Amino acid sequence: MPKCKNCGNSYSFGSSAAPPAVPTANGPLSGIIGQFDQQSQMVSMNSWGVSKNMRRQAAANPQQFFDTCTKCGGQMIDWSDGRE
Repeated sequence: MPKCKNCGNSYSFGSSAAPPAVPTANGPLSGIIGQFDQQSQMVSMNSWGVSKNMRRQAAANPQQFFDTCTKCGGQMIDWSDGRE
C-alpha cells in the first residue's frame, strides 16, 4: 500500500503533476486526489480542473502519479508492499 514516510498516511494522496484548480490556503494541494485501500487499489478519485486524459492516466498508473501526501504535503511516498 502507499505510505507517506513522513507522517504514516496510507489513504489519501495527490499528484504534483496536477496543480490545484484554485490555489488557496485552505484548498486541496492538488487538482487530483486518490484514496487507496490496504491492497494499494484506488477506491476513489476526486479531481478539480483536470483533463479526462489526466484522470485516465492517474487511474492506470497510480504509483507514478500519486506522489504527494494530502495529510502533511510530503513527497516521500513508499509504494512497496512491505515484503522483501
